[in-house]
Amino acid sequence: MTKEKILQAIRLCAKKLKRNPSLRDLRLMAHISELVLYKRFGNLSKALKAAGLQVSGSGFGQQESTLLLDWAAVARKLNKIPSVHDYEGAGRFSNSPFYTRYRYWTRIPAVFGRFARENGIEAQWTDVLTMIAAKAAKDSKIAGPRLRPRVRRGPILPGRRIYGPPLLLPEMAHAPTTELGVIFLFGALARKLGFILQHLQTGFPDSEVMREVARGQWQRLHAEFELESRNYAKHRHPRRGCDLIICWVHNWPECPESIEVLELSKVVKELQTAD
Repeated sequence: MTKEKILQAIRLCAKKLKRNPSLRDLRLMAHISELVLYKRFGNLSKALKAAGLQVSGSGFGQQESTLLLDWAAVARKLNKIPSVHDYEGAGRFSNSPFYTRYRYWTRIPAVFGRFARENGIEAQWTDVLTMIAAKAAKDSKIAGPRLRPRVRRGPILPGRRIYGPPLLLPEMAHAPTTELGVIFLFGALARKLGFILQHLQTGFPDSEVMREVARGQWQRLHAEFELESRNYAKHRHPRRGCDLIICWVHNWPECPESIEVLELSKVVKELQTAD
């Protein structure tokens, strides 16, 4: 999909929605994946600017107060604590700035409660704060016994395998602890992410993957699997010859802009939040 076609799709979505489209809007309405948009423009903010739209409605570069107050307004409108899907349907912004600031969607109610107290606006948001308190009490009652199991942590037994934390995915029980685990997890999620694994090899780069860039149109990428993205530098792989790093954790701030990074831990969190 060319830049101009993406811009046309963004303008059309904005016209239909009467607001700036989020990444989810573009994915569902125009079949434009995040990876394609990032490849063409760098991020959604730049794409919106290129389309001639005001970036203030996209959720990028917003003050924390603006984000939290909009989240609270959605909670008041829906009369419940909004899920990520609830918010994307009724809020002004995408979920991206929330995940960037707080990492977990479930942390937002507590963050808003603290924000309201620190800024002296509790009286204005009594209904929302009451909902937050009620949900916290309910979650504590339901999940409390499971969150504090009386388990005695003993010494690690020699010769026994170590597992990552539970993923609660049907395809993979625990988070990967090796590069091989990353490869398997990517294979399990590839279809949902718009990829097909075409070739694996022992030399650099690890694989060739096909990515759907538009409906009925695919492109080939050279991909390298790493448990952590910074291992790419530790393994002294060249800056050229790789289009995509597929990892469990992205912890390489110096990653070249020419190489995309797909962080599977974030993908899994988004899938679990959506469920």
